[in-house]
Amino acid sequence: MKRLALFAAIPLLAGCGYLSQRVRDLGDIFRVEGSVGTGLQASVTAGGVAHLGLGSSRCWSAGWAYGITTKERRSEDYFPLSYAWSFIEPETASLHVLKIGEGSDLPQHRCPVLGPATLSTGSLEKPPLQYWDLEVGVMLLAVGIDVGFNPAELVDFILGFVGIDFAGDDDEAGRARRRLWVPMEPETHFGK
Repeated sequence: MKRLALFAAIPLLAGCGYLSQRVRDLGDIFRVEGSVGTGLQASVTAGGVAHLGLGSSRCWSAGWAYGITTKERRSEDYFPLSYAWSFIEPETASLHVLKIGEGSDLPQHRCPVLGPATLSTGSLEKPPLQYWDLEVGVMLLAVGIDVGFNPAELVDFILGFVGIDFAGDDDEAGRARRRLWVPMEPETHFGK
C-alpha cells in the first residue's frame, strides 16, 4: 500500500511543469473540428495508409487537432470530383485533394487513395507522428465535423509518466514545432 501511495505522489512531487506536460500530451491524442460551408462528403483516414472518401466540400473549419487549435479555410475533394482532377492534371496524383487557405496558389495535399504518405504530391504533407491519425469526417450540406484519434500520441502520453518523450514536444520549443501539415520537401514529391 505504501508503494502505491508513493507512486501516486510522484506527479505531485514532480511539480506543475510535469502535470502540465501530461495534460498537453493528453490533448495531443484527439481531434475535434467543426465546419460550416457547402458540400456533401464523407471520409475515413487511416494515417499514412489510406485517405478514403466520397464527395466534396468547401468550408471554414475550427477546433482542436492533436494539440493544435485550428481555424482555416479548406476545400477537399474525393471521388467523383477528384477523378475529374486526374484528367485535368494527369501528372499529379489526385484521388484525394485538400487545399488549405484562400487565393489562387493554395498550399495543397494531393494523393492516391492508398499510400498517401509515400505517393502524395502537392506542397503539404503530414509530419511523421501524424501518420498514425485515425479520422472520420462528414459534411452534410452546410455543417460538418471531423473527429480523430492518434494512437502514437496515446503512447507518448503514457510513456510521459516515466519521463519518455518520443514526440519531442514536452518543452516549449518542441511544442512550437507541432503542426498538422508541413511544407513538403521538393525531392520527396512522387514523380518529381
